[in-house]
Amino acid sequence: MKKFGVKLWSKDFVKNPDFVKDCVKTVNDGLFDYVELFALPNSFDDTKDVIKSHLSGINVVIHAPHSLFGLDTGDKTRFSQNIKDLDSSQKFADMLNSEIIILHSGLNQGDEYLAETIRQFNIINDPRIAVENLPSYCSSTSKLLHGTSPAEIKKIISETGCKFCLDFSHAICAANAFDRDVLTDLAQYASLNPDMYHLCDGDITSDKDEHRHFGLGNYDLRKIVRDYTSDDAIITMETGYGIPTSSTPWIDDISYIRNIIK
Repeated sequence: MKKFGVKLWSKDFVKNPDFVKDCVKTVNDGLFDYVELFALPNSFDDTKDVIKSHLSGINVVIHAPHSLFGLDTGDKTRFSQNIKDLDSSQKFADMLNSEIIILHSGLNQGDEYLAETIRQFNIINDPRIAVENLPSYCSSTSKLLHGTSPAEIKKIISETGCKFCLDFSHAICAANAFDRDVLTDLAQYASLNPDMYHLCDGDITSDKDEHRHFGLGNYDLRKIVRDYTSDDAIITMETGYGIPTSSTPWIDDISYIRNIIK
Protein backbone atom coordinates (compact mmCIF):
# COMPACT_ATOMS: atom_id res chain seq x y z
CA MET A 1 0.00 0.00 0.00
CA LYS A 2 1.37 3.40 -0.98
CA LYS A 3 2.18 5.82 1.83
CA PHE A 4 2.09 9.61 1.54
CA GLY A 5 4.02 12.13 3.61
CA VAL A 6 3.89 15.82 4.40
CA LYS A 7 7.06 17.91 4.61
CA LEU A 8 8.14 20.08 7.55
CA TRP A 9 11.31 22.08 8.15
CA SER A 10 13.12 22.08 11.47
CA LYS A 11 12.67 25.86 11.69
CA ASP A 12 8.87 25.42 11.44
CA PHE A 13 8.81 23.92 14.93
CA VAL A 14 9.93 27.21 16.49
CA LYS A 15 8.78 29.77 13.91
CA ASN A 16 5.53 28.25 12.67
CA PRO A 17 4.23 26.09 15.53
CA ASP A 18 0.53 26.26 14.62
CA PHE A 19 1.25 24.88 11.15
CA VAL A 20 3.33 22.11 12.71
CA LYS A 21 0.49 21.15 15.06
CA ASP A 22 -1.95 21.05 12.14
CA CYS A 23 0.34 18.83 10.06
CA VAL A 24 1.20 16.47 12.90
CA LYS A 25 -2.52 16.11 13.62
CA THR A 26 -3.13 15.05 10.01
CA VAL A 27 -0.60 12.25 10.50
CA ASN A 28 -2.03 11.20 13.85
CA ASP A 29 -5.51 11.21 12.28
CA GLY A 30 -4.33 8.91 9.48
CA LEU A 31 -4.68 11.39 6.63
CA PHE A 32 -0.92 11.21 6.02
CA ASP A 33 1.40 8.33 6.82
CA TYR A 34 4.62 10.08 7.80
CA VAL A 35 6.53 13.37 8.06
CA GLU A 36 9.56 14.31 5.99
CA LEU A 37 11.72 16.62 8.13
CA PHE A 38 14.12 18.99 6.38
CA ALA A 39 16.95 19.40 8.90
CA LEU A 40 18.63 22.77 8.54
CA PRO A 41 22.35 22.92 9.44
CA ASN A 42 23.08 23.36 13.15
CA SER A 43 19.40 23.15 14.07
CA PHE A 44 19.45 20.06 16.28
CA ASP A 45 20.33 21.58 19.64
CA ASP A 46 17.83 24.43 19.30
CA THR A 47 14.89 22.30 18.14
CA LYS A 48 15.44 18.72 19.35
CA ASP A 49 13.13 18.95 22.35
CA VAL A 50 10.14 20.44 20.56
CA ILE A 51 10.64 18.18 17.53
CA LYS A 52 10.87 15.10 19.72
CA SER A 53 7.70 16.09 21.57
CA HIS A 54 5.78 16.35 18.29
CA LEU A 55 7.28 13.54 16.22
CA SER A 56 8.02 10.73 18.67
CA GLY A 57 6.09 7.66 17.59
CA ILE A 58 5.54 9.01 14.06
CA ASN A 59 7.32 7.64 11.01
CA VAL A 60 9.86 10.24 9.88
CA VAL A 61 12.12 10.60 6.84
CA ILE A 62 14.99 13.10 7.15
CA HIS A 63 16.06 15.46 4.36
CA ALA A 64 19.60 16.80 4.75
CA PRO A 65 20.52 20.37 3.73
CA HIS A 66 21.47 20.92 0.10
CA SER A 67 23.65 23.40 -1.78
CA LEU A 68 21.28 26.30 -1.12
CA PHE A 69 22.36 25.93 2.53
CA GLY A 70 26.02 25.27 1.75
CA LEU A 71 26.18 21.46 1.76
CA ASP A 72 27.80 20.50 -1.55
CA THR A 73 29.23 16.99 -1.84
CA GLY A 74 30.66 17.85 -5.26
CA ASP A 75 33.13 20.32 -3.72
CA LYS A 76 36.21 18.73 -2.16
CA THR A 77 37.13 21.95 -0.37
CA ARG A 78 33.86 21.81 1.58
CA PHE A 79 34.13 18.24 2.80
CA SER A 80 34.84 19.08 6.45
CA GLN A 81 32.02 21.64 6.48
CA ASN A 82 29.70 19.17 4.76
CA ILE A 83 30.22 16.72 7.63
CA LYS A 84 29.31 19.47 10.11
CA ASP A 85 26.27 20.52 8.07
CA LEU A 86 25.08 16.90 7.92
CA ASP A 87 25.41 16.41 11.67
CA SER A 88 21.93 17.68 12.61
CA SER A 89 20.33 15.40 10.01
CA GLN A 90 22.06 12.35 11.44
CA LYS A 91 21.19 13.31 15.01
CA PHE A 92 17.51 13.79 14.11
CA ALA A 93 17.57 10.42 12.34
CA ASP A 94 19.05 8.81 15.47
CA MET A 95 16.50 10.47 17.73
CA LEU A 96 13.48 9.65 15.57
CA ASN A 97 14.59 6.20 14.38
CA SER A 98 14.54 7.34 10.75
CA GLU A 99 15.70 4.84 8.15
CA ILE A 100 16.26 7.37 5.34
CA ILE A 101 18.33 10.57 5.16
CA ILE A 102 17.90 12.19 1.73
CA LEU A 103 21.08 13.84 0.47
CA HIS A 104 21.58 15.73 -2.79
CA SER A 105 24.74 15.30 -4.82
CA GLY A 106 25.85 18.87 -5.49
CA LEU A 107 26.80 21.77 -7.70
CA ASN A 108 28.38 21.79 -11.16
CA GLN A 109 28.24 19.33 -14.04
CA GLY A 110 31.06 17.02 -15.07
CA ASP A 111 32.72 13.75 -14.19
CA GLU A 112 35.03 15.29 -11.59
CA TYR A 113 32.10 16.62 -9.54
CA LEU A 114 30.22 13.34 -9.78
CA ALA A 115 33.36 11.49 -8.66
CA GLU A 116 33.73 13.82 -5.68
CA THR A 117 30.14 13.20 -4.61
CA ILE A 118 30.81 9.45 -4.78
CA ARG A 119 33.99 9.88 -2.75
CA GLN A 120 32.22 11.89 -0.05
CA PHE A 121 29.23 9.54 0.12
CA ASN A 122 31.64 6.65 0.68
CA ILE A 123 33.47 8.46 3.47
CA ILE A 124 30.21 9.46 5.14
CA ASN A 125 29.25 5.77 4.91
CA ASP A 126 25.83 6.10 6.52
CA PRO A 127 23.49 3.31 5.33
CA ARG A 128 20.51 5.63 5.76
CA ILE A 129 21.72 8.03 3.03
CA ALA A 130 19.51 8.17 -0.08
CA VAL A 131 20.75 10.15 -3.08
CA GLU A 132 18.11 12.32 -4.76
CA ASN A 133 18.19 12.93 -8.51
CA LEU A 134 18.38 16.62 -9.42
CA PRO A 135 17.23 19.02 -12.15
CA SER A 136 19.88 20.56 -14.38
CA TYR A 137 20.09 23.72 -12.28
CA CYS A 138 18.94 25.11 -8.96
CA SER A 139 15.78 27.18 -9.49
CA SER A 140 16.78 29.52 -6.62
CA THR A 141 20.41 30.23 -7.61
CA SER A 142 20.53 29.09 -11.29
CA LYS A 143 23.74 27.16 -10.50
CA LEU A 144 24.30 23.94 -12.44
CA LEU A 145 23.93 20.56 -10.71
CA HIS A 146 24.99 16.94 -11.20
CA GLY A 147 23.13 13.73 -10.43
CA THR A 148 20.77 14.76 -13.22
CA SER A 149 20.42 11.55 -15.25
CA PRO A 150 19.54 7.90 -14.64
CA ALA A 151 23.12 6.98 -15.59
CA GLU A 152 24.65 9.34 -13.02
CA ILE A 153 22.30 8.20 -10.27
CA LYS A 154 22.97 4.55 -11.13
CA LYS A 155 26.71 5.22 -10.86
CA ILE A 156 26.33 6.85 -7.44
CA ILE A 157 24.19 3.97 -6.17
CA SER A 158 26.41 1.23 -7.57
CA GLU A 159 29.65 2.78 -6.27
CA THR A 160 28.39 3.75 -2.80
CA GLY A 161 25.56 1.33 -1.98
CA CYS A 162 23.33 4.25 -1.00
CA LYS A 163 19.55 4.34 -1.20
CA PHE A 164 17.62 6.38 -3.80
CA CYS A 165 14.89 9.02 -3.61
CA LEU A 166 13.28 9.56 -7.04
CA ASP A 167 12.10 13.14 -7.43
CA PHE A 168 9.69 13.18 -10.37
CA SER A 169 9.77 16.92 -10.98
CA HIS A 170 13.57 16.93 -10.98
CA ALA A 171 13.56 14.03 -13.44
CA ILE A 172 11.14 15.79 -15.80
CA CYS A 173 13.03 19.10 -15.60
CA ALA A 174 16.39 17.46 -16.30
CA ALA A 175 15.01 15.45 -19.23
CA ASN A 176 13.70 18.66 -20.78
CA ALA A 177 16.95 20.54 -20.16
CA PHE A 178 19.06 17.85 -21.83
CA ASP A 179 16.54 17.08 -24.59
CA ARG A 180 15.88 13.53 -23.38
CA ASP A 181 12.55 11.72 -23.53
CA VAL A 182 10.71 12.26 -20.24
CA LEU A 183 8.99 8.87 -20.08
CA THR A 184 12.19 7.02 -20.96
CA ASP A 185 14.01 8.77 -18.13
CA LEU A 186 11.20 8.03 -15.67
CA ALA A 187 11.25 4.35 -16.60
CA GLN A 188 15.03 4.19 -16.20
CA TYR A 189 14.89 5.88 -12.80
CA ALA A 190 12.09 3.54 -11.71
CA SER A 191 14.20 0.53 -12.74
CA LEU A 192 16.73 1.53 -10.07
CA ASN A 193 14.17 0.49 -7.41
CA PRO A 194 13.83 3.78 -5.50
CA ASP A 195 13.43 3.60 -1.74
CA MET A 196 11.07 6.59 -1.80
CA TYR A 197 9.73 9.35 -4.03
CA HIS A 198 9.05 13.12 -4.20
CA LEU A 199 5.98 14.34 -6.06
CA CYS A 200 4.57 17.72 -7.10
CA ASP A 201 2.87 19.19 -10.16
CA GLY A 202 4.45 21.33 -12.86
CA ASP A 203 4.84 22.11 -16.55
CA ILE A 204 5.69 18.91 -18.42
CA THR A 205 7.67 20.87 -21.04
CA SER A 206 9.69 23.01 -18.60
CA ASP A 207 13.16 22.64 -17.09
CA LYS A 208 12.16 24.70 -14.02
CA ASP A 209 11.27 22.92 -10.78
CA GLU A 210 8.21 24.79 -9.49
CA HIS A 211 6.70 22.61 -6.71
CA ARG A 212 3.13 23.36 -7.80
CA HIS A 213 0.24 21.97 -5.79
CA PHE A 214 -1.54 19.04 -7.42
CA GLY A 215 -3.90 20.10 -10.20
CA LEU A 216 -2.07 23.38 -10.86
CA GLY A 217 0.15 21.93 -13.57
CA ASN A 218 -0.11 19.44 -16.41
CA TYR A 219 1.89 16.48 -15.11
CA ASP A 220 0.04 13.20 -15.63
CA LEU A 221 0.13 12.48 -11.90
CA ARG A 222 -2.09 9.43 -12.21
CA LYS A 223 0.29 7.82 -14.70
CA ILE A 224 3.37 8.84 -12.72
CA VAL A 225 2.13 7.27 -9.49
CA ARG A 226 0.58 4.21 -11.11
CA ASP A 227 3.37 3.40 -13.58
CA TYR A 228 6.57 4.57 -11.90
CA THR A 229 6.16 3.91 -8.16
CA SER A 230 6.19 0.60 -6.31
CA ASP A 231 3.12 -0.88 -4.64
CA ASP A 232 4.53 0.01 -1.21
CA ALA A 233 5.88 3.40 -2.29
CA ILE A 234 6.76 6.12 0.22
CA ILE A 235 5.81 9.41 -1.49
CA THR A 236 6.43 12.87 -0.04
CA MET A 237 4.26 15.66 -1.40
CA GLU A 238 6.80 18.35 -2.26
CA THR A 239 4.17 20.94 -3.07
CA GLY A 240 4.05 24.63 -2.25
CA TYR A 241 6.54 27.43 -1.72
CA GLY A 242 6.76 30.18 0.86
CA ILE A 243 5.84 30.21 4.54
CA PRO A 244 2.70 28.09 5.06
CA THR A 245 -0.09 29.28 7.33
CA SER A 246 -2.47 26.34 7.08
CA SER A 247 -2.36 22.63 6.33
CA THR A 248 -5.40 23.00 4.03
CA PRO A 249 -3.45 23.09 0.71
CA TRP A 250 -1.73 19.80 1.63
CA ILE A 251 -5.01 18.26 2.76
CA ASP A 252 -6.40 19.23 -0.64
CA ASP A 253 -3.31 17.69 -2.28
CA ILE A 254 -3.69 14.33 -0.54
CA SER A 255 -7.39 14.21 -1.37
CA TYR A 256 -6.59 15.01 -5.00
CA ILE A 257 -3.91 12.38 -5.41
CA ARG A 258 -5.77 9.60 -3.58
CA ASN A 259 -8.82 10.27 -5.74
CA ILE A 260 -7.03 10.07 -9.10
CA ILE A 261 -5.08 6.89 -8.33
CA LYS A 262 -8.07 4.83 -7.18
